[in-house]
Amino acid sequence: MSKKVIRIFGMPSHSYVDRVSGVDFVRIIQPMKALDGYKDEDTEFKVTVYNHAENESFDWRDVCADNDIIYFNYTTNDVGYAVMGTMAQKYKCKLVCDVDDDIFNIMPGNPAYDGFKKGTWGLTVFTTILNDVSYVTCTNNHLRHSLQFNTKKYGDKIAVFPNYIDLSLYKHRSPFKDTDTYTALHFGSSTHHQDLYSPPFEKAINRIMYEYPNFTIKTIGAFIPSYRMKWGKRYQQGFGDTDLMKWIKMMPEHLDDADFMVVPLVNNTYNLSKSGIKYLEASSYKIPGVWQDLRQYREIIKDGVNGYLASTEEEWYTKIKSLLENTKLRKTMGGKAFETVEKDHQIQNQMKSYASFFKRVLSSP
Repeated sequence: MSKKVIRIFGMPSHSYVDRVSGVDFVRIIQPMKALDGYKDEDTEFKVTVYNHAENESFDWRDVCADNDIIYFNYTTNDVGYAVMGTMAQKYKCKLVCDVDDDIFNIMPGNPAYDGFKKGTWGLTVFTTILNDVSYVTCTNNHLRHSLQFNTKKYGDKIAVFPNYIDLSLYKHRSPFKDTDTYTALHFGSSTHHQDLYSPPFEKAINRIMYEYPNFTIKTIGAFIPSYRMKWGKRYQQGFGDTDLMKWIKMMPEHLDDADFMVVPLVNNTYNLSKSGIKYLEASSYKIPGVWQDLRQYREIIKDGVNGYLASTEEEWYTKIKSLLENTKLRKTMGGKAFETVEKDHQIQNQMKSYASFFKRVLSSP
């Protein structure tokens, strides 16, 4: 008996000819490439992922005629969506939109705030698209509830797919460091200024700096002026890259110099909708860390085993101090963190869930 074929067109909406967006890669490109060729008992998946750097322009009439589903990142391109949506309707091609941020609760410090704050055209287009598509996917249940509250989508039309990682891409493993100097690392864009300024974290770092003159903190991406004023050379700062492929090549340089990660996040509804991707990336290098005690990290981390969770000043202080003073713990925790990623968070092992979801999309009215 021949298998049914489901054809999907993956559209990374935030990438350009010279840049692969991290969110496009993790949410669309990576899972769709893994799904291409996947077969279960009755269905085979054939997936085309559009590559802005390699593929030529296309006609939505052809795409919608040749595919059953279009899977794309959220966009505010109203004209582009209108063309795609019209052709999809004509050819009965289902549209699925992925959302990885709680745009409805975007914070004022975010560079995209002016484009998505309440009353803007961007938010209107974003909401209209979500109301129009067949299904929406997102990163966790907190974001799912926000989408359900702020759109006309019922819960059964919003599916949760956590972020996963490809260890064949993140293939570098940092050699364990055991020296008399220690570096804590944070990487993330300028949107994390508020997190790095959070009083519990900053006060804890102040105490560590005072007690351990051989301790340095380094941020990649965000620059915190008050850190430089207070700590001088013991605060280091570097730059990543907006192109994910370039950043992955740069990561060994930074992570090999780090003893552990520190990742504070202010407890607000926007941050609760974020994923645990930083944990997966750092853990793929066998780097241990202290992570904000929020839902996305609580779902992955067993406190004290494959990472530390912290929220209060005292928790940040005692857990950073523990990693500084216990060489064996750093090595063991880094190993356990890697085992967690290897066992439960590789994208190649999640295709059954994706296949089941897309079959449901196609069978729905």
